[in-house]
Amino acid sequence: MRLIIAVLLSFACIAPVNAEEVVFYQKEPDKFWTVFGGADTDTGQATCWGRANKKDGSFIEIHRSLVDGEVWAIIRNTAWEIVGDGRGVLRWNFYSANKDAFIDGTEFTYEIKNKNTILILQITPKRFSEVLWNTRYFTLVMPGNLQNLSVSFERKGSSMLDALAECVAKNEKTYKNFKPSLERIPDAVKDKI
Repeated sequence: MRLIIAVLLSFACIAPVNAEEVVFYQKEPDKFWTVFGGADTDTGQATCWGRANKKDGSFIEIHRSLVDGEVWAIIRNTAWEIVGDGRGVLRWNFYSANKDAFIDGTEFTYEIKNKNTILILQITPKRFSEVLWNTRYFTLVMPGNLQNLSVSFERKGSSMLDALAECVAKNEKTYKNFKPSLERIPDAVKDKI
């Protein structure tokens, strides 16, 4: 349960420790990736996401919101020492298993959450999933002297995307209108307002 709480906090980066989490999905589609489904009643966010952990504590999560359909990623690299705040631009390159053939690459704007963590918002789901489906590994090419980050799939990204699609299909109707939980106003206070 601590792992699930930590994961939900990592993607929100702002959720309080006492938030009520609803965990509704977990599957390991390959040896590198695990797909989760969870909802945070404090923020009203419900997502399905794939997560790959590196041995040094670095990770990447690719999220798909069940509330509004947005796709985003959060990446933590323990080797980064990002100075400042704001935004930056990285290049995300995708490679196939066929002799490390380059499939595609594109630039993404990211938001700096802290010196080791970035957030990529508003990823175009259709094009991203088409490329990721055939990907054996990808590399985030970081600007300046920041270390690049490479992440693999056991075979191809299709295994993670299959599990992610299953999570979405099983839970989207339930969480489509998910809202933050609101504390009820006591009658003694309500009558005075």
